[in-house]
Amino acid sequence: MELKLSARENFARGDTYEERMQYLVAAGLNAIELTGRPDILEVVDEIAAAARNTGCAVSTICSGGRGALMAAERDRRDLAVGDLKNFLTAAGRLGATGAIYAPLIAVKMNPDQFTRLPDLSPLHGQEALEMELLVALTTELAEHAESEGVCVLWEPLNRYEQWWFNRLENGAELCDRVGRDGSKIMADFFHMSIEEDTIAGALERYAADYVRHIHLADSNRFTPGHGHTDFAAPFAVLERIGWDGYMALECRPRGELGEDLRRTVQFLRSQA
Repeated sequence: MELKLSARENFARGDTYEERMQYLVAAGLNAIELTGRPDILEVVDEIAAAARNTGCAVSTICSGGRGALMAAERDRRDLAVGDLKNFLTAAGRLGATGAIYAPLIAVKMNPDQFTRLPDLSPLHGQEALEMELLVALTTELAEHAESEGVCVLWEPLNRYEQWWFNRLENGAELCDRVGRDGSKIMADFFHMSIEEDTIAGALERYAADYVRHIHLADSNRFTPGHGHTDFAAPFAVLERIGWDGYMALECRPRGELGEDLRRTVQFLRSQA
């Protein structure tokens, strides 16, 4: 399988988008995963020009937006929805797969800023109520994503980073309930190593129909090849089903950055 490798923007070095993209291309990567910024539509033309000049694609935009999509506070939800729609619009203009969002991490990690939805048992428990809200918001966001030719990409995280929405099956359930092509999921090998029975098994079940993007990290959240994650077996599954999306490094480098990036690229391609 010919891997399409990307890296989060924080892996790149340079003062401009063009310099940062060129840095990644020189390390052997194909694309950059942007961190969303509230003014992204004001710089989208600059990013597009940098991509053309360097040959570095934009794989995805990882939400760095304001607010919290699943907060009890309506104004915080509205702010998150607005930013995420802007990221989806930018993704469409840049030829990216879509914009990534982890539904509950902002609320869990910032309890001083956001309130979790209440437990309304026996009418609705917290998770049931959150899923109902997420379905409603996803329907709106997926419609916008489809108008831009992209997807909103929901990210399951491990239990220590958000209370639920931890496994690919949670994302698949959401997509099934929404029933729109603009709602898909992304798979993160680090979170999957904690929550899934096996990474390869989860991809075998869900990748073809639901997964449109992948994050790569080893078991210790360093760059691949520094831990004990098996990359060959999941890559074999993806090759068998003909999966051809981008895989982005979302992890910590070890040692000198440029050298580690080049080593990581070589290692990952050897596993495919």
